[in-house]
Amino acid sequence: MKWIGLTGGIASGKSTVARLLESLGCAVVDADQISHQVTRYGELGYEKIVSQFGKEILNDNQDLDRKKLAEIVFADQAKRQKLEGLLHPLIQDRVLEQKKNYQIEQRELCFYDIPLLFEKKLQSQFDFVVTVWCEPEVQLHRLMRRNSLTMELALQRIETQMPFADKISRSLYCIDNSGSEESLIQIVSNWLKKI
Repeated sequence: MKWIGLTGGIASGKSTVARLLESLGCAVVDADQISHQVTRYGELGYEKIVSQFGKEILNDNQDLDRKKLAEIVFADQAKRQKLEGLLHPLIQDRVLEQKKNYQIEQRELCFYDIPLLFEKKLQSQFDFVVTVWCEPEVQLHRLMRRNSLTMELALQRIETQMPFADKISRSLYCIDNSGSEESLIQIVSNWLKKI
């Protein structure tokens, strides 16, 4: 089984590409989805976050207020690194479990959808890496619209990640998602036939 890193910048459409790959029959492991699983009420990740950041980051239902937590960690690099340090081992355990299951199923291709692949220097773990990118102004507008952020807050989040040019230069394949979803479907299905 080929183990393929799928990455990109925030609001680049990486998750959309992952869903497309899944719909085309590829196995996909989603780091964000696993992160949500390990931080649900009662899970170890949840306990660790509350212990570190306090009960102020909980909503009325005692679930994590993800928006509030994001505001805290995107405004403070040390806190963001602390959060990543708490969750990374828990996420990795679940990723390896899913990867093993796909190997047992003898899947040909398995994509690991992981936003901070290069930032965390994980590229050597993969057979190759694919980066989903888009024009910076497209990224900015998508992020502002998707997360209801001001331009200043959206730029703050974008600046916490490695620039697209650096990710592209380190990837075997790149997928341009600056256009419509219809054109992306065509790009992804054509690309998948080549690999």
